[in-house]
Amino acid sequence: MVKSFLFKSFLLIFSHQILLFELEPYENTYTENLGTGKVVEKLEEISDGIWKISSKAKHPLFAMNQESFFKIDNKKVILISGFRNLDILGGLRKDYQAYKIYSIDNKKMMDYSYGKKKGSSEIPFNVFDNLTLQIQIKLNIPNEEKFKINYIDKGSVKEKIFSRETKNILFKSIEREIFEITELRKDKRYFKFWVQKNLNQKTIKVFQGGRGFNIEWLLN
Repeated sequence: MVKSFLFKSFLLIFSHQILLFELEPYENTYTENLGTGKVVEKLEEISDGIWKISSKAKHPLFAMNQESFFKIDNKKVILISGFRNLDILGGLRKDYQAYKIYSIDNKKMMDYSYGKKKGSSEIPFNVFDNLTLQIQIKLNIPNEEKFKINYIDKGSVKEKIFSRETKNILFKSIEREIFEITELRKDKRYFKFWVQKNLNQKTIKVFQGGRGFNIEWLLN
């Protein structure tokens, strides 16, 4: 159960708004606080108006490769397709899923696969996966102290609730103003991350934990 939460929490991590934020290509590297894990996240514009965000992770417990394709319309992320391949403990357990989103008859539809399961379903118009969720928050940090996100996982759409708080913190011996984004949960697990409050809007630190584990991911 601890491992399951670690992997799911990890997926939500790396990227975020402020006033005049605009998308620009980047490549960010994050290192786990004990030095045993690494994540490389990359954002690139692959054609006019179409973006790809990818994330590759290596850790003693797992390896993961994921990509999402999307476009932006009036500061809103429009998810097009994506996949996530997660191998746990050297492949003893696999979590593979993929999805493609399209509109038909004024409805938003999703074709999906998760393991051996495949299907199609109608979904809300504003939906995100773990990577595009980050981009949407970067484009438009909510004014509310609490906000909801429709999140795609394993062929279904789930509602996640987050809180937003502005803080002044010390990071790598430098004082910084940040947004602290925290997932609100009913159990004892936790997940939160710091987004630097400036035009770059980088996620600089991520916290996740629960029974028996406590991990911090830091921007290099």
